[in-house]
Amino acid sequence: METQTTEEPIKQSDSDTDKKEAQSTLVKNKKNPLLLYCTSVLMLIMIVGAFLYSEGFIIAAKVNGKSITRASIIEKLEARNGAAALDSMISDLLLKQAASDAGITITEEEIATELSIINAQVAEQGEILEEVLTEQGFTKETLTEQIKMQKLLEKLLGSDIVVTKEDIDEFISANGLLSEGSEETLRTQIKEQLRNQKLSTAAQSYLTRLRAEANIKYFVDYE
Repeated sequence: METQTTEEPIKQSDSDTDKKEAQSTLVKNKKNPLLLYCTSVLMLIMIVGAFLYSEGFIIAAKVNGKSITRASIIEKLEARNGAAALDSMISDLLLKQAASDAGITITEEEIATELSIINAQVAEQGEILEEVLTEQGFTKETLTEQIKMQKLLEKLLGSDIVVTKEDIDEFISANGLLSEGSEETLRTQIKEQLRNQKLSTAAQSYLTRLRAEANIKYFVDYE
């Protein structure tokens, strides 16, 4: 007499079920890369959004719980000085482009030398350069940029700037030697002063010509 045996189905464990579901999800994601991409982008947007809205990046200050945004500060600054700032930045960019076309560059050593001279002059007056810059609303970075622009102008236009003996004599005749010291030293100082004046005048004419020749498109009206 045969004995019949009944095989019971093997029950899957919870861990096996989870693995299969995970594998199924992975397969679906592979079959639908757009879904995976959109999910990743959404997560990135959420992370970046939370970062951008963090205090200090968007919000400059809070007064009794009310926020002052950095955008509102920029808006006020633009309303007050936007036209002048844009005009200055256009001039700087035109100057850099002209220098690049002429193959003219300013080295770090040249800037460091000029900073050293300025620092020494300020120290002779018993002051500290960083403190003087702060009082005038400048930083060392802005001073460095001004030095660079001045050096570019000197290299672009310097060879055309000539101060003659007659120029110095005329200045002394009209103003005197102005300070004590040897006449030779004072004449050297006057020559440098007159040269800077002529360079400034030449620079204004040069930048006016660059603007006339450039293709400048304005997208914001600060007037």
